[in-house]
Amino acid sequence: MMAEETTAAATATHNLIKITTVAKQELVKLEATGDNFLRISVIPGGCSGMTYNAAIDNVLSDGDLVVFDDGSLKVVADEGSTMFLDGLEIDFSDDLIASGFRFKNPKAKKGCGCGASFAV
Repeated sequence: MMAEETTAAATATHNLIKITTVAKQELVKLEATGDNFLRISVIPGGCSGMTYNAAIDNVLSDGDLVVFDDGSLKVVADEGSTMFLDGLEIDFSDDLIASGFRFKNPKAKKGCGCGASFAV
């Protein structure tokens, strides 16, 4: 997002999520470092009820929580999404078919056939 950086401070939490080494490497390629960070939110949608939305951002909003920070990579989420993110693992696959980031959520009780949405 190309917006003016705000002075809102994200509240730090312990690392609620895990990011594999391969996923970290891909996020660095996408420039999710320095002032930039990965923003994850859980929104209604998909055939199972909820889906992830992820984007590189550089503007913190009031109520944002840091759900992962290893000093070089930071992941931020809104308060409403954090209850669904505890234990989430983000991985990256370079399979020829359906390559991309994978979200593995131990709290998900079911998912849709394509893996794009989940329910808890």
